[in-house]
Amino acid sequence: MLNQLRRLDDLAAWVEKALVVIIFSAIILLIAFNIAARNLFNVSYQAILEISPALVLWLALLGSTLALKYQRHIRLEVLIRFLSPPLRRAARCLASIFGMGVMGILFVASFSFLESETAMFGYRGWSAVILPIFFGISALRFFIQALEQITASKKGFPRRPAYPISDDESVEAG
Repeated sequence: MLNQLRRLDDLAAWVEKALVVIIFSAIILLIAFNIAARNLFNVSYQAILEISPALVLWLALLGSTLALKYQRHIRLEVLIRFLSPPLRRAARCLASIFGMGVMGILFVASFSFLESETAMFGYRGWSAVILPIFFGISALRFFIQALEQITASKKGFPRRPAYPISDDESVEAG
């Protein structure tokens, strides 16, 4: 089951990376076009000014789910560094379960937010669909991390992260 979840996660990451490139390019092109139109023709497009913040939100949330996948997000592990490897895995497992729970609750709540956004703003409210996507993918990634910590403790060694988190982490994983 863990391998199938990892494959699903890898597919999601591939889609996220493609969306990040597309959205970032769109932001650059739209803003540059609006600046050029304003300076050359004294015309500014309000639709571009309205969609840009939504695109930035999409870019930030997709980037943060990718950071979660590769464990490159900000973590507060000052005390965890001093724990023995089994206790460290247990603490990380509990943190992943907690993160999964929080993201799961926010995933469910984000649907009512999306419903109210579409009721208020019509089709423009659909830009908020990134919130359930973000919370759902984040919950899945926390679930995978918890399963990895559990299976690593059964095997007696941790799984090597996709990218080393710190020097002591890469020594532990190696």
